[in-house]
Amino acid sequence: MKLISKFSKQLNGEINLPGDKSISHRALICAAMSEGESRIKNLQESEDVLNTLESLKSLGIEIFKKDNVFSVLGKGFKGFTEAKDDLYFGNSGTGLRLMSGVLSQQKFPSRLTGDDSLSKRPMKRIIDPLSEMGANINASKEFTLPINIIPSETIKSIIYEMPIASAQVKSSLLYAGLGQEKETKIIEKSATRDHTERMFEYFGANISYTDSEVTLYKTDKFLARDIEIPGDFSSAAFFIVAALISKDSKILLKNVGLNPSRIALLKKLKEMDGDIEITNKKNLGKEPVGDILIKSSYLKACEVSSNDVSNLIDELPILFIASSFAEGVSKFSDIEELRHKESDRLLAMEKGLKKMDINTFFKENIFCVEGKGKDYLFSGFEVETYFDHRIAMSFAVSGMNCKDSINILSPECISTSFPEFISLGRKLGCKFETS
Repeated sequence: MKLISKFSKQLNGEINLPGDKSISHRALICAAMSEGESRIKNLQESEDVLNTLESLKSLGIEIFKKDNVFSVLGKGFKGFTEAKDDLYFGNSGTGLRLMSGVLSQQKFPSRLTGDDSLSKRPMKRIIDPLSEMGANINASKEFTLPINIIPSETIKSIIYEMPIASAQVKSSLLYAGLGQEKETKIIEKSATRDHTERMFEYFGANISYTDSEVTLYKTDKFLARDIEIPGDFSSAAFFIVAALISKDSKILLKNVGLNPSRIALLKKLKEMDGDIEITNKKNLGKEPVGDILIKSSYLKACEVSSNDVSNLIDELPILFIASSFAEGVSKFSDIEELRHKESDRLLAMEKGLKKMDINTFFKENIFCVEGKGKDYLFSGFEVETYFDHRIAMSFAVSGMNCKDSINILSPECISTSFPEFISLGRKLGCKFETS
């Protein structure tokens, strides 16, 4: 299968986006750990989230869907039962790392696996601190999957200073800290996404948090809650950039999550002179949301510092595309973490940008993208996605300004995070075809 992206004269219209993936994972897990029935509206039904859902079912949690609302019958912090088989998380590092924290305090063994891509990703970053908490957890000699968790006599609280910025690691430790007598404290050098903290608070946890520190105090239980999940900002990012770089475009993305730890891309695009307006602001649970109005813009180059990276890491591929159609040289510092995602995203983007005749280079360890301006049109080509959903969608967006078409290989990977990408793109006017 190929995804063919062709020149799009203009994008227009408004759409609602599927639920936020990060929040969907956490909503399912917290609902499963609560006492009683929680109902979840606008759950993202991507492969990643559904793999977390299926793992919870395998652990004895009843989950059913009616009228597009998922009901979860929670069993408390330690009410899970042993799965008959391995717990498979596909491509989802989020689901696997969060569930590692949950399973570390259960009274039965678990074995966690994933696809080929996830099986190559580093797990030492969660194994070490969970082991410090008393978890009996191990992986391969290279600290890759599978992860094996054996029941531990005692899980204790931890005061942990994060060596690297990672919301997944932070969240895994917080899940392991639920129900403990003493407080669990996580200290961060730079702020990371706080969806877990907000979700814990919503379910009744005794928790306090700032940009640099999270403290989970003794929490005996979660109370079941109804949840409406905001539209996924990481999904919105692709259409935001598509509208900015294409001509005569004006689109409205409705009910998008605007968590301050997630909208670094939005701020960066505004710095680049992107015409972006936020309207209809409100809250869903503990999460801020709003409508995003985007119009075609003449962008200027940007600079991404090391302090920006943790909250921009997933959006860097699409920001590279925006930078390609900006005036000037955009500079990106300390982005080596890109090499350890679903693919080596830095290498994948370098190769694709080269085919677009976009000059990229390193200068004193800073990755540079030399933009050619909004009016630049490039010739068609075929691009490898390395089975990485964000690579596939980023180059699909670049096709808005292609004289011919871009043939994107293995677009099936898009379904891991945003299965509605092609259909919603077509609704806005993107010239997407499959063959």
